[in-house]
Amino acid sequence: MRKITALLTALVLLLTAGAFSEAAEVSPQAADLLDLYGVTAEGEKWLGTAIPVLEGAAVASPAVLTEEFESLKIYDGAAWWDVWTAQGAASGKLLVVLYGTEQETSQAPVYIFADPGMPGTAGMTVRSGDWMRSRINRAVYGAGEIRWQEMDALVLTLSGDTEPGAAVLTAEGKLAGMVAAEYAEGVNRFVALTSMEIINAIQEVAARLNRNDTMDSRPEGYRVELDSNLVTFDWTDVQLPELQEGNSLYHIVADADSNYLTYTEIVGDQKSVTALLAPGRMYVSGLVTCPSDQVPEELPAEYAITVLPEAEPLTEHSFKPILLAIAEKDPGSEGAPVVPEKMTEELLRSDRVFLYSVSGYDVSESISGLTLLVTLTAPDGSNYCYESGWYYDPSIGERDEWYTPMKDTGLLTMLNETGYPEGEYTLNMYIDGKLAGTGSFTLNP
Repeated sequence: MRKITALLTALVLLLTAGAFSEAAEVSPQAADLLDLYGVTAEGEKWLGTAIPVLEGAAVASPAVLTEEFESLKIYDGAAWWDVWTAQGAASGKLLVVLYGTEQETSQAPVYIFADPGMPGTAGMTVRSGDWMRSRINRAVYGAGEIRWQEMDALVLTLSGDTEPGAAVLTAEGKLAGMVAAEYAEGVNRFVALTSMEIINAIQEVAARLNRNDTMDSRPEGYRVELDSNLVTFDWTDVQLPELQEGNSLYHIVADADSNYLTYTEIVGDQKSVTALLAPGRMYVSGLVTCPSDQVPEELPAEYAITVLPEAEPLTEHSFKPILLAIAEKDPGSEGAPVVPEKMTEELLRSDRVFLYSVSGYDVSESISGLTLLVTLTAPDGSNYCYESGWYYDPSIGERDEWYTPMKDTGLLTMLNETGYPEGEYTLNMYIDGKLAGTGSFTLNP
């Protein structure tokens, strides 16, 4: 069986249209459905279609598994592939199919996920197939958002009939969801799980396989929920240990490639914590106890593994990143900071360094309430984060320029204590989880 780490690596790319495009080097329109077969004593029997979402992984409707089969196979239009596991997810409304071998998987193009949220219905289609490997497209006449089976879903009105497992595609050919069931009211109306619910289902299966592979050992009832890069860790249903006198309970979140732990003491009846995390990175989280006069220094014995997808570039409101850098300015002087020609450790440790951002956008009115995360990744892989908020202001949209002292961001606090490794440092800025700027500098001896 393929190592689960391969699936985790693939999950890093999930929801990343750019990453999928680079990996497949095709436009989303080139992707198409796969055909799922059951292997019987009489040969292969067509069961239905599957939607390829990453190399070696597809999603389908559990409704296709109406009979017992010796095994399952995938046909990608050119070659046959053995299915090594097909697991139900999303409360049994979706089937995650993993196929191929350790050495080789299908090179068929995969679908790029549409942005989360309500897609525009103009040009939207629902694509299904039949036992002759034909493809059937239905136009979407109308769509609306609903909660269905405690999941985010779309109610679609189509130009004709379709089947569970059909792909819901935007006009650009991106995957907006998968048809899960027929809607109770109306003609040619269907319920489709959203692209985000498909991703949640794949992560559900990944976590399940992880536990079987001893990588993810989270306690029963411990949940991790992603909303872009805003992550909620919930232990409402976890049986917590009885605390001995003089001990405290902590929740830990650790970046797998960083050399430090982030921890929060759990006070009273607190049952969850929410944090902005860096896209494209793997995190370990869980609960630990330690003496109240100390701080946690080790990972939990039982922990969850969470992989955040890489961030898509921010394009809404014609957003344009212009500059993201660590710049120099005397604290009492007027005017914007200046990016130094050479970065030194002495400068980084001084009060003269500022986080400096310049960007442009086009809005007709103010928009507030967005999250802002700036990360600094050191040459050793450690990642440091600064959380704040973001708002769009039409009066400065042509050049939104801001800067703040580095000492106020906390990005350099640990480096000032442990020392600065030599090499390249990378800055990334995320607005509501989308990449809104990047910069770098090299620290030489």
